[in-house]
Amino acid sequence: PQQKKRSPALIIGAVVGAVALVGAVFVFTSKDDDKATTGASTTVAGATTVAGSSTSSVPEGYLDPSSLQPGEVLLEPVNVPTVDPFTDSAGTGTETPPTVTLPDIPLPTTTAPMGDGQVALPAVNGNTPGLYGGTRNAAECNQQSMISFLESHPDKAAAWAGVQGIQVSEIRTYIEGLTPVVLTRDTRVTNHGFRNGQAYAHPSVLQRGHAVLVDQWGVPRAKCSCGNPLTPPEPVSGPPTWVGDPWPGWDVTIIVVVVAGDPVDGGFVLVDLTTGVLIIRTVGATPDTPDLATGDIRVTLRWNDASDIDLSVTDPFGETVSYGNRSVTSGGTLDVDANAACDTVMGSPAENIVWNGTPPDGRYTVTVHLWGNCSSGDSHAYDLVVLVGGVPVALYDATSLTPVSGSGTVSSSLTTVTYVFDVGTGGPTTPGGSDAATAAATIIDQLLLDCGVDATLYDGGEVDGGWRWIASTPAGDASFVVMNPLGDWYVVPEDEIAGNYAVSCGFYSP
Repeated sequence: PQQKKRSPALIIGAVVGAVALVGAVFVFTSKDDDKATTGASTTVAGATTVAGSSTSSVPEGYLDPSSLQPGEVLLEPVNVPTVDPFTDSAGTGTETPPTVTLPDIPLPTTTAPMGDGQVALPAVNGNTPGLYGGTRNAAECNQQSMISFLESHPDKAAAWAGVQGIQVSEIRTYIEGLTPVVLTRDTRVTNHGFRNGQAYAHPSVLQRGHAVLVDQWGVPRAKCSCGNPLTPPEPVSGPPTWVGDPWPGWDVTIIVVVVAGDPVDGGFVLVDLTTGVLIIRTVGATPDTPDLATGDIRVTLRWNDASDIDLSVTDPFGETVSYGNRSVTSGGTLDVDANAACDTVMGSPAENIVWNGTPPDGRYTVTVHLWGNCSSGDSHAYDLVVLVGGVPVALYDATSLTPVSGSGTVSSSLTTVTYVFDVGTGGPTTPGGSDAATAAATIIDQLLLDCGVDATLYDGGEVDGGWRWIASTPAGDASFVVMNPLGDWYVVPEDEIAGNYAVSCGFYSP
């Protein structure tokens, strides 16, 4: 069968209007959770202040998880330290529970049979848009500080690596691949302290507002305020006792457990905790990695060196958004201008132009221009993506009007590349080429890539009213049919794997 390998374009997912539903996944806890749902009070013990196995006093204002008894779960408010931290604080500011309006994240329910005293605690995929928050362009956690501390304390490094199941030599690469975010929901985890040369695990609930590092699946892996490694929670053996003082808004029925879904290769969709709008944060973001705005139209250019490559977009009225004209009357705005004039070099440069509100229909012209090499060689590869209503749309060569990918190269011999895309009133702009097979392949490829799913596509042939493509994914082969690929298209999953992707990635059918 015909094989179509996706282009390496990096596409960041945008969410416009609604948050994708997550699968029905559950972690089981005990019946005290059920009591809270009926109005009965949850068992809460006073904050532990003296370690059961230590003769030393615990500093005032600290929590001591080492003295937890079986069945006890520690409540960890923001800005309240615990004893036995792994590192000095790697947080970059005071932790504050979110005050902005958060997206509604549907929580699954279950009728599955459970053991005596057990109830289902809903779990949410770590790639769910809006699950986490952050302040735009203000990293909540300093990965390098955490790495440096562990590298200078070999005993703690060995214990930290052991918790995460990695080698000590892999700590730097592992932590650099984590992404700083802020919890927007009270979250159940397994936390770990360090005492007597070893890590010890303890069940905890982290209050919303905690800064954590998450892996590429969105699962919390480190607590920024103390460097403690985090792992997914384990069910307690009996009815839990919540140890500590409940914070305002504490409700056992809305604790979430984060589980691994599909990897987030493009970027996490976060809630900006200052403005309440959605932003995109690159996986493994560092303090100089720009967060990106979302919009009804989003045009994003990315590259990987110190060169200054400029992005500009001309709207159907002939007005151009660029570094020299950052906004136009139709609503277009230059959101990010990277490596400007070679002065400030970003680790992962990007330029981003967005339209919010009601962008005008018509043809838009996108120009990619090499402003300067900035001592980074002469040839510079880039990736360009355009999303309209959160959906990737087709790019065409501005001269020949033939379909093209968003991957290209600029150099001293080819300083400028120009594309066009169309926005119309008749439904989504058709991705892909002029034939149904190519259009259907591009739709599936772009939707999966935007969701962070690496896939190779195989042509399944024409079907009545559409075209079938089979995606070879990490979860197995998934069969999709794109109905009416040259018009107002929609995607129909044909098997369980495809259906799971359709739910987690938000492939909605009419």
